Amino acid sequence: MKKILRDTCIIAALMILTVFTFSIMVVGFTAEIKLVYLLSALALIVSTLNYFIDEMMNLPILLSYVVKYFAVSIVVMLFGFIVGWFYASNFWMVFIYVGIVAVVLYFLDLIKTEKDIRTINEMVRLSRDQQTGKNTEHKE
Repeated sequence: MKKILRDTCIIAALMILTVFTFSIMVVGFTAEIKLVYLLSALALIVSTLNYFIDEMMNLPILLSYVVKYFAVSIVVMLFGFIVGWFYASNFWMVFIYVGIVAVVLYFLDLIKTEKDIRTINEMVRLSRDQQTGKNTEHKE
């Protein structure tokens, strides 16, 4: 499910960016086109940040989520201040926006993790059965 959602988002993003690139040639940068490109740039920055947090820090999963939440919130806030999305009076909105996205991603990750656990357990069971010479057919 996560792969389908990820692939759908990637394809949709590429389609939108392609269409908007041609639209820029005809009508120039409209507010909507600018927003999509800014969101795409922010997504690239956040994805890169998450990658480096995963690669550079060996944190327990819950602590990793907390660190990512605050790191992404800070990046979104800074980016939002730079491009004019947020002002000093409404900076707290960043934590709500990032929190909503983080909760959705957490549950998608949880579903994938559970599937991975089932797959690994099945591979271990099959390997153990082959080593002991047991019948490898799985009965449910």
